[in-house]
Amino acid sequence: MPEPPSQHVRTAPPRVFERLAEDYRARPPYPPALVQRLSELAGEARPVVDLGAGTGLLAAPLARLGHPVVAVEPARAMLAICAEACAGLDVMPVLAPAEATGLGAVEAGLVLLADAIHWVRPDAAGAEARRLLAASGVAAVLAPEPLDTPLMRGLQALLVSANPKARSLPPASRARQFLVMAAGPGRPEEESWEQRSVLGPEALRSVVRSLSYGGPALGPAGLERLLTGVDTLGEREGREWARVLRLRWLRLGRRSRRTRKRPPRR
Repeated sequence: MPEPPSQHVRTAPPRVFERLAEDYRARPPYPPALVQRLSELAGEARPVVDLGAGTGLLAAPLARLGHPVVAVEPARAMLAICAEACAGLDVMPVLAPAEATGLGAVEAGLVLLADAIHWVRPDAAGAEARRLLAASGVAAVLAPEPLDTPLMRGLQALLVSANPKARSLPPASRARQFLVMAAGPGRPEEESWEQRSVLGPEALRSVVRSLSYGGPALGPAGLERLLTGVDTLGEREGREWARVLRLRWLRLGRRSRRTRKRPPRR
């Protein structure tokens, strides 16, 4: 494991995630096949830096596969849940932003930014990832997109009605900027997996509250109107949370000749 930063607990700016941390507990786990692939990219037992680690949804399973994990998260309440989820595992929680972790040398086999590219400055976070990577390490971005199902279409319509900014996903150019800053020139590899989980009514409410264009962006009245619509939608269409998880990655010092696209895995 790397040495902790000189200030192991850093002062983070106030963030809406402090009040939404409990809702993140309801988010379904990532597919085991995706976790296994991340482990392969990191290399056996090599350190992983999880930027924007949240509640430890990837830090914990990667540690169980034998990787020392540095879980970097700027929201204190989120990091507390992460530390709880990773108790007894080789995970070092660090309260810091992705752009300035305060870490010393890590020599990470993998620096990962999962479901957080829209919350960071990709150039600064990429430069920090470059500093933390080992000579042959991999920089990776994981970004979810809703699958085309009745529930997910309905959720998207409700989100757009509540917050028009929800019309568009973060542009792929942000992920590419992060990867190129982290690992140098080259065309990132791309792979994808499906994530499907049937949620209960309260779990679905919590997951929607945790979405970028949900709880973090809406006031109390607007959020309650959104959740009322979610309740009605779930009764009508079921509550299968369904997304495609797109993994883009680039290895430091290696130029990829093509983008490898795999069909979504079930």
